[in-house]
Amino acid sequence: MAVRARAAKQLRVSRAGGLLTLALVIVIACVPVLGTLLAIDATTQPDLSDLAPFGQPSRPYVLLNWFALRHSQFSAEFVQALGYMLETNRSTHTGDWVRDFILLPEAGNALHPARRIPDEMIAVRLREGEQIQFAPKSLVWVWGRFRASTNDPSGLQAVYHIEDAWVKRADKSEISEYFK
Repeated sequence: MAVRARAAKQLRVSRAGGLLTLALVIVIACVPVLGTLLAIDATTQPDLSDLAPFGQPSRPYVLLNWFALRHSQFSAEFVQALGYMLETNRSTHTGDWVRDFILLPEAGNALHPARRIPDEMIAVRLREGEQIQFAPKSLVWVWGRFRASTNDPSGLQAVYHIEDAWVKRADKSEISEYFK
């Protein structure tokens, strides 16, 4: 009996020790979740796909409306488009000089890549002799000749193109200047 009483005494945990253990378990469980949420929040860019443009740039350019484009209600010969620069199907690295890239209305985040839906993708081809340094997921303005191509049977290629384009880096503050 004395051995059993001594063993029971040794297994007792103080209230402070129990609370410390509980706090440690909570921290161990929450740190990865909070880290994931912070990574998503830090790398998420504003989605342009549901924003409506207001006002129009100088002629002959028409401000691209991603929502209307997605619903096949947009047509213009010359466009000014705001979107995120992403790589084409070939391997491209940050800082590489490129003549073409894909423009999307959203950039994705650290855990989820941007959705490459053909009728929301615009293949951009710069003017002859021009290049830009590739910066994935950077916000850019693109001006150029807009055209739609026939649908790709595989559903992997961009349905829209901007050719003879020129590009300028954009700032997030410009979103609210042109879209609501």
